[in-house]
Amino acid sequence: MSPPKPSICVLEDDPAVCDSLRLMLERNGFSPRTFLSPNDFLMSGKLDRYDCLILDVGLPGMSGLELLELLRARAYSRPVLLIAAATFPHLERRMRKAGASELLMKPIAPDALLSALHRALENDSTDRPR
Repeated sequence: MSPPKPSICVLEDDPAVCDSLRLMLERNGFSPRTFLSPNDFLMSGKLDRYDCLILDVGLPGMSGLELLELLRARAYSRPVLLIAAATFPHLERRMRKAGASELLMKPIAPDALLSALHRALENDSTDRPR
């Protein structure tokens, strides 16, 4: 029996980018679930079922970084990748403090995303059943 596919959650407010990421992840052996807003994600429940989160920094209502900080305050310990259209020194400091695995810049090269995702999953120290 083959191991289960890693479950990846993508939060991206652009439906076309969200769909593109979902298809790319499916084609590369992942089981993705997508959300267009932090509120939809938080309302879905069972947040711990994901092996890794990919959060857009520019989400509506609550930024991906704010969502990460909220999740960490709730003791969420799975890896998180952030994606952004631009970066600033304060963003990088806050993301490191919040424990993001990496910050990837848009447009995201598929190879860069897959490499970052594999690194994040390999470095995940949580020991939970998938």
